[in-house]
Amino acid sequence: MNNSVSELYGHLDELRKRLTVIAVANIGAMMLLFSQASRVIDYFLKINPGMQLVYITPSELLVVYVQLSFVMAAIVCSPITGYEIWAFVEKGLYSREKKYILITLVFGVICFAAGVVFCYYLVLPTTLRFFIRIAITEVESMISIKSYISFISTMLLSFGAVFEMPVLVFLLTKLGILKPSFLKANRGIIIVGIFVFAAVITPPDVVSQLMLGLPMVALFQLSLGICTLVDRSNSRKKAAQADAIS
Repeated sequence: MNNSVSELYGHLDELRKRLTVIAVANIGAMMLLFSQASRVIDYFLKINPGMQLVYITPSELLVVYVQLSFVMAAIVCSPITGYEIWAFVEKGLYSREKKYILITLVFGVICFAAGVVFCYYLVLPTTLRFFIRIAITEVESMISIKSYISFISTMLLSFGAVFEMPVLVFLLTKLGILKPSFLKANRGIIIVGIFVFAAVITPPDVVSQLMLGLPMVALFQLSLGICTLVDRSNSRKKAAQADAIS
């Protein structure tokens, strides 16, 4: 009993130290990157150069800078964050699980970047042009920079996260948690859930929801194919191991 308690305290102490490292690294990076927030805003403005932005409260621009600094710090420090989390959990994993998770992390970064690029160069320009096209000439648009940056950030992060779907399905199938039969049997429910999810995490307009929902459906179909192939590979390995034992 005493050994279990001391072991638990040891794990908690290690977790505290690793969370402290993550927090210090992110706060330090946030302070250093604060001065670079204006450059990020310039990139966001290039998506739709004709849009005029305003800020409606004295502190709004400062809040935007702080929010962008936080996001940039999280991205820059993601290797540190990932390492600290990995160093904490890898002790309780089997070597096979470690290999699959490392593969997932590598391809996860690639897929996240692909989702952000897809959104920045295709989805956002199309969506913003649509918004401008339906504007009423008698009503002058006064879009606050906070709402604009929040919209852009939400869309970029949403697409980055959504593009992780095939990687997550690969990992769950490799570990034997997910089966293609489950995805096929619940295809209709999953597709409805996709559009509900897109409606929740995107701004309340049909265009943004469709621009996220339709790629998610395509990614779901790709994930189903990956799940099927990986499940067949798992079955062949189990059969080969059974033959070797017999």
